[in-house]
Amino acid sequence: MALVRGAGGPAIEVCCGNGRLLLPALAAGVACAGLDRDVRMLASLREKLAPRKLVTNVVQADMRDFSLPGRYALIVIPFNSFLHNLTQADQLATLRCCRHHLSSGGRLVMTVFHPSVDKLQKWNGVEQFLKEVPFEGARVRIWDRADDDRVEQIRHMTRRIEFVDASDQVTRREAMRFALRYIFKPEMELLLHVAGYSRWEVRPLFADYTAPEPGAVERPLLEGDNVQWTAWRD
Repeated sequence: MALVRGAGGPAIEVCCGNGRLLLPALAAGVACAGLDRDVRMLASLREKLAPRKLVTNVVQADMRDFSLPGRYALIVIPFNSFLHNLTQADQLATLRCCRHHLSSGGRLVMTVFHPSVDKLQKWNGVEQFLKEVPFEGARVRIWDRADDDRVEQIRHMTRRIEFVDASDQVTRREAMRFALRYIFKPEMELLLHVAGYSRWEVRPLFADYTAPEPGAVERPLLEGDNVQWTAWRD
């Protein structure tokens, strides 16, 4: 939210889904539009906007090939969503499309995980409990299984979900499948360069990382970090 608040101009969240980030940002008075290719997720987002008396521009489009009339000071692609680009051609198309929609000096910010060889081996082919979270007065339990193609750097994910009531009874089960193409740091730097960005930075993100004091040296990126890539259109 602080990132969008400090954008210095129009902002848009690409792969906004049904509003996990966008809704609290709008509720806090931060101006931000949303874009996603999933019609059902956007329908859910629109249903949530009206009762909250929130207004923003919501666009149904693919991150690889969208065309909007305006230019943005900030484009955000959160929660590993960029990794749903499963080929380098798709990755470059997304990076170029975002760059085209940035104003001069504007930023593209993406949050992704940096691959860890140890974690890739540990999770490959074995279902693992991921987390339990509260949901509408009850709980949701989530398990993930990853089947890796390490040549193409693609993780084929199978996610199993259980909805559990207050008495610990399972009331519903669901499953979903999706794929992610993970990216190592030198490869991402090359992608950004080929896509036309002349300046970028990468830094660790989230719970295991504390931002340094002003003037302090930031620790280097580590395997398995959640990271934030920022690329500028100069």
